[in-house]
Amino acid sequence: MKHILQVLRFEYSGCVKTKSFIISTAIFMALILLMAFLPGIILSAMSSDQGGEPTGDEKKPVIAVCDNTYHEDELVKQQLALYYPNNDIKMTTEDIAALQDKVDSQEYAFAVVLNEPLSCTYITKNNSVFSTNNSQLTDALTKLYQVMQLEKAGVSPEDSLNIIHARMKMDTITTGTDQGQNYWSTYVLMMILYIAVVMYGQMVSQNVVAEKNTRAMEMLITCAKPTHLMFGKVIGSGLAGLTQMLLIISTALVSMNTVSKDSLPAQIKDMLSFPMQTVLFALVFFILGYFIYSFLLGALASLASRSEDLNTLISPVMMVYVAAFLVVMLAMSSDNINGTLMIVCSYIPFTAPLAMFTRIAMSDVALWEILLSIAVQLASVYLFGRLAAAIYRIGVLMYGNAPKPTEIIKLLREQHRSNKALKAAAKQS
Repeated sequence: MKHILQVLRFEYSGCVKTKSFIISTAIFMALILLMAFLPGIILSAMSSDQGGEPTGDEKKPVIAVCDNTYHEDELVKQQLALYYPNNDIKMTTEDIAALQDKVDSQEYAFAVVLNEPLSCTYITKNNSVFSTNNSQLTDALTKLYQVMQLEKAGVSPEDSLNIIHARMKMDTITTGTDQGQNYWSTYVLMMILYIAVVMYGQMVSQNVVAEKNTRAMEMLITCAKPTHLMFGKVIGSGLAGLTQMLLIISTALVSMNTVSKDSLPAQIKDMLSFPMQTVLFALVFFILGYFIYSFLLGALASLASRSEDLNTLISPVMMVYVAAFLVVMLAMSSDNINGTLMIVCSYIPFTAPLAMFTRIAMSDVALWEILLSIAVQLASVYLFGRLAAAIYRIGVLMYGNAPKPTEIIKLLREQHRSNKALKAAAKQS
């Protein structure tokens, strides 16, 4: 245990002091801050394109409408006011050139000329890429056309508006888990889980290769057992990863508390609404998934003689993880969270961290299923750790071309027989 702690401290301090760790942490924190304030910037751009919302004694932005079709000023104003309650609707007879000048000078927020019942000219100063004003105005004028057609059929304008703008009120009672409500928060956490395991798992493998290239592994193997080295490396790198995640999450929490959530769209609010139980399960399955993949990646990395060989050796493991990610994404998009494939994947060590977490977040999973999945992963962590230590011991002094899987199995068997012989000799003596 003493040797594991020594290796752990060395690995942890080595990771957190590297330039790549510091720079990547700073970049992630900057991106979090940008993402926190970007929705407000986008909404501000959209608001300015539509005239915005007045505050205090400020006058309402004016929308100019030239009606060359219906000649029903009050009805047109009434219809547009439903879509633009924070604007003054001004009916005008100005031509397009005059309207362009006044929109350009910002006397009008924007202007619209009704050319025909289903044809209009929209005049705006800046047409933002984030603006929804085009579709909003199209919807408003389409509804206006429908009101006019109903009026021709003998329906009063008031009744027409009530009919067209009628909305069904639905109260939903969910006896299980509301997947729609949890979808975006689960998606965000699952993406973080996937990226974190890949990033920190590869960090372990790169550290192992770097040590082998400098011949440091040959010295380390004489000072501590391979098991101690492997567990110390993986745990140390994992703690460095958790430190980085803690800094990023803290930045996210501070920035989200700084920005008013009331100004955010409903979809972004859903993405940022993380139930505490779901976050805790995400942390548990991150730790389990990290250990499973880091042990395998670290073991395979010890077989590489050069940094160029690393990607070739670890690519099969990474392909398995990518496949697990795609299976979960497909299940989320097809509304088949508790399908047979997802249930089976919940108990396979390579897929369980993503599959079981997603099932817990988006459906009702029995407690025994969760405990069984965690137990399978814990057992896998132990077995993969022992296997990784055995491969690490073989790979330390192995240089040249990377061995084939059959050669690795043969060497592991020989090592196992040698260990048994040594134990038997020790008992006899």
